[in-house]
Amino acid sequence: MKIYKSNKTVLSLRNNAVAFLNGLTSNAMDKPWNAFVDIHGMIISVFDQLVLNEEEVLAVIDKDRVEAVLTHLDRYMRVSGVKAEKKDWNAYFDCEGNVPLAEGDYSIPQKKGRLIVTARQLHPTLNEKAFRLFRVQNNIPLQGVDFKVGEFLLNVSETDHVSYTKGCFLGQEPISKVHSRSRPTWKLMVKAESDCTDEEKAKMTSKVTEPGTRRIKGFVLAKNVE
Repeated sequence: MKIYKSNKTVLSLRNNAVAFLNGLTSNAMDKPWNAFVDIHGMIISVFDQLVLNEEEVLAVIDKDRVEAVLTHLDRYMRVSGVKAEKKDWNAYFDCEGNVPLAEGDYSIPQKKGRLIVTARQLHPTLNEKAFRLFRVQNNIPLQGVDFKVGEFLLNVSETDHVSYTKGCFLGQEPISKVHSRSRPTWKLMVKAESDCTDEEKAKMTSKVTEPGTRRIKGFVLAKNVE
């Protein structure tokens, strides 16, 4: 079993949380990933989500972005009556999706493996270097490492954190305009260092050496020419 302990905080949002978040986030509520963006479509924080029922949603957010998210939501929560609570839980990346779940555990699917949300303490088996290789191999960038807060959402991905059919949400207009009229100027992607320009090499993040080929790869925010 390959387990990595993430640096994430679990927030429980209650009191008609699904309807509340649907108008303030960029993706559909039945998807595993979502994002809070500002009116310009710039990222406040991406996060993993799990709808428990219409009243309660779990939002798994990078620890250093929790206060920014709560500040962003504060005025809306005061009007709506939604309550946010930090849970004393842990979030582990189960890279192979084979860690046995216990009663009270939750899981959120990822591009490969899943995120386990639990009150238990699991034993991590992957260090940061091994998890970085896993992320690059499976195109799983990290906020604050491979892309910055304040980045235009569609530069990170045109599909991972956004729905174009859900209806109105905060930041929808600029996101919809870019999607329908053109393409994002930039695109976050995994590239081999040998295929990069000098500028891209200098800005590459999460560098790893690919086993077998020994090529150096990482994440690059490159010009979107597709």
